[in-house]
Parts: sequence; C-alpha cells; structure tokens
Amino acid sequence: DQVNFTTKGTYIKVGFDYNSFQNWGNMENIISVGLRYGVSSFSQTLNTYTIYDPTNYYGENTIVSGEKFNGLTASWLEVVGGIKAKIVNNFYLGFSVRLNYLVSNKRADNFDNLYIPGFNRTYDGKFGAGFNYTLSYMIPIYKKK
Repeated sequence: DQVNFTTKGTYIKVGFDYNSFQNWGNMENIISVGLRYGVSSFSQTLNTYTIYDPTNYYGENTIVSGEKFNGLTASWLEVVGGIKAKIVNNFYLGFSVRLNYLVSNKRADNFDNLYIPGFNRTYDGKFGAGFNYTLSYMIPIYKKK
C-alpha cells in the first residue's frame, strides 16, 4: 500500500512436460509434471511512495518520484504439475500449479524488484507459486488410424 510502481518487460520460459497418464481408446487427456527455466528482462518505474510516520500529526507524506530503473534481469526454475481433459471434440479444459525458485535477480541499488514478469510478485523471497487454468483447442494436423 505504501509503494506505487510500474513494471515493463519481457520473459521467456523453456522446458518440458511429461505425461504420466496412460490414455485408453481415443482419449487424449493429460496428467503432467514438468520443469521450466525462465529468464526476464525488465524495467521498473517508482511512481509514488508514502513515508509512514505514526507521530506525524498532519497525515502521511506521499512523495511523487517517477524514478526509472532500467536493465533489470532475473532467472528462475519452475516445477509444474497439471491436468488437461477433453470436454468436447478438440477442446480441452485444464489447470496447473507452479512452484518457482528464483536463481538470479539483478536489482537496482536503492529499489528492490517487487514484480518480475513471468515470475510474479517476489514478496522479499526466492520462492513463488502460481495457478493457471486453460481452455485450449487442438488443431488436428493428422489423424491416428
């Protein structure tokens, strides 16, 4: 609540999934576990921040900064587990849970990276977690006989 900032940047994740579900018949469902490595390059702008002073009679002091921090980078490892099930022909509904571990984090000298694109909020630690849900369509390129 004390800090207002904007983060802009890009990220890329590379990894694999292993389908541990043995389908029968024409089923194409997935129960998977996977591993990813992610890299992000970004900048942050400190818009405003509030100095908390419980002894201040006149209220909080909000300072407008506009200071920009460029050239920030981060990398992380990600363990993923998920399920994808066919709901109708070629449409799938799924969800996944992700556990992240921050490997490297290049920060500015006087401002911490509060949000890393692709990783999410840092909350002053190296671990993170996330939840995804998907609705996907499989484009049929060839058909099994």
